[in-house]
Amino acid sequence: MRLAGVTLGQVTPDDLERALATAREAEVTYDHVGSTLAPASRAGRRPYVRQRVLGLGPDDFAAATERLRAWAPQRGIGSTVHPADAHIETGGTIVVELRRGPVAVVVPNRIVAVVDEPRRFGFAYGTLPGHPERGEESFVVELTVEDVVTGTVSVDASPATLPARLATPAVRLIQRWAVDRYLDALVVA
Repeated sequence: MRLAGVTLGQVTPDDLERALATAREAEVTYDHVGSTLAPASRAGRRPYVRQRVLGLGPDDFAAATERLRAWAPQRGIGSTVHPADAHIETGGTIVVELRRGPVAVVVPNRIVAVVDEPRRFGFAYGTLPGHPERGEESFVVELTVEDVVTGTVSVDASPATLPARLATPAVRLIQRWAVDRYLDALVVA
């Protein structure tokens, strides 16, 4: 049984393939693309932003970048990413499955921007139809001029479904928990 992006029971590989095929044909469900990466595009929006020290020096930066490329933040909250070998590239589409007991949430996302600079790497992905939220998350690792490696996660999203709107206080708590776990998964040192 599936209701508002939540599935009770088994999600099969065929279900994930169908969700991915549908997501690849869809457009993002929000109008503030880039709001988590570019302050100028926020136009009064206030993303939830958390930053943490991940390590020190170029080797830790390289390790954190590789963790980000391998979807460590998503896996850090117990999710699986489909396809498992998805590359971080603008326009790439993924389906993230988060399962807790008999309940699964399957959410489609599209990578809307990639940052690939000598001292900064990351990406932003946005929601697609079928996602219980509407908006964007970004994940960025940076090697500062002081050789400190930082990780930043920004969320600019709101509930997209009636159940998500009704559960807004709980959704916000879950979102904050997830952001902390995302950053935990990137810590190198």
